[in-house]
Amino acid sequence: MRVIVIGGGTVGVEIGHKLSEKGHDVVIIEKNPKKSENIAKNIDAMLIEGNGVSFKILEEAGINEAKIVIAVTEIDEVNIIACMLAKRCGVDKTVARIRNDEYVDGTQLFTHDQLGIDIVINPERIAAMEMAKFIKTPNVKGIDYFAEGKIRMIGIEVEEKSPIANQQVKNITFPFDSNIVAIIRENEDIIIPGGDDYIYPGNEIYLLGDINVLSGLSSLTRHPDKKPDNILIIGGGRIGLQLCKILEQNKKETFQVKLVEQDEERCEELTRELNRTLILHGDGTDLKFLQEEDLDEVDVMVAITGDDKTNLLSSVLCHRLGVDKTIVEIIKSDYELVLSTLKIDSAISPRLLTAAQILKLTTKSQVVSMKILKNDRAEILELNVPDTAPIIGKKLKNAKLPKGLIIGAIVRNGEIITPGGKDEILPRDRVIVFATKECTQKVEKIFAAS
Repeated sequence: MRVIVIGGGTVGVEIGHKLSEKGHDVVIIEKNPKKSENIAKNIDAMLIEGNGVSFKILEEAGINEAKIVIAVTEIDEVNIIACMLAKRCGVDKTVARIRNDEYVDGTQLFTHDQLGIDIVINPERIAAMEMAKFIKTPNVKGIDYFAEGKIRMIGIEVEEKSPIANQQVKNITFPFDSNIVAIIRENEDIIIPGGDDYIYPGNEIYLLGDINVLSGLSSLTRHPDKKPDNILIIGGGRIGLQLCKILEQNKKETFQVKLVEQDEERCEELTRELNRTLILHGDGTDLKFLQEEDLDEVDVMVAITGDDKTNLLSSVLCHRLGVDKTIVEIIKSDYELVLSTLKIDSAISPRLLTAAQILKLTTKSQVVSMKILKNDRAEILELNVPDTAPIIGKKLKNAKLPKGLIIGAIVRNGEIITPGGKDEILPRDRVIVFATKECTQKVEKIFAAS
């Protein structure tokens, strides 16, 4: 499938890289010569230097053969025009990165259909929503929802004194009939566990099950009864603003939020945009400034300055000063390798979150949602199983699923099934699949219509 990506920033390159890995014919259009030179060195895709809203450039990229056009430049208007041109050329699916709320809040003059846009992506909004989930559940390493919120997946770190430490999976009874879908070792190796695998202190385990599964894990988490109250956010950019708005709109819990921003003019803008957030003018890497903010009372710190080094330094300082839970934004994949050594609890990557949203459009399987874990080492896919999929009617113990792939849950007529070897997949079931990177391309062979 030919896919044209307009915009060679971090998001565009990540999408192009992922699509190229999955065997698609990818063309990246980038206007900036320096960016183009760097992209050419690091990605296996056709690269065209030029303006993505030039019909001549689009023709050179093979617009008449393209099935999908993804416009992710830094300028909303360029992305909108690119999608309009693509639709005029007969492209099936168009995706536009749009940050300005005025273009998507329902008050705009033209609808997305009229503009030729099938899907709108806002990486900052996606990242902020992901961070809000981690803030609300600070005692877990990861959390996701599937099947319209009926199924929850959580990741927890196994403590030395945990009752499941140094135990084989087959000897552990997990609460609420949940299913363990992954073990992540301290060296970041991901294991799809069998009964004979051991869980060791320091491992992360991922459990999938009914929405109530989290309430049954209090004995396994570090701070089971502590609810977050005081939140410190360092960085008042687009993600910081979006996150504060989400927390302010939360009706179930009232958070005490402080937002630190270094730019004085931006502080004034934030004061006009936000109602219940305390805006502080300061430097999130200034030790003296942080010491004055009573960090021992802060439950969760989020570093989202737009600069990886600043985020990591702020997180390390806050952790040393008594903050229990730290969340950081990571833009470059290189920095993800050092996260475990810095004792950072959660890392959010806007580029990976956005890539997952877009990648599901390019699969033959009926993918409802997709998550990318641990710097692209694994994927979680929620998909509907068509009548003619090869796995239909086979008991799972006879399905010959490849090593590195596990079906964590089945949703059938609204009922959640934790599958065992005797269960089978029926037409129109919805399944949650966990697959390591080596197995992701095999998912389509198993679950797509034959």
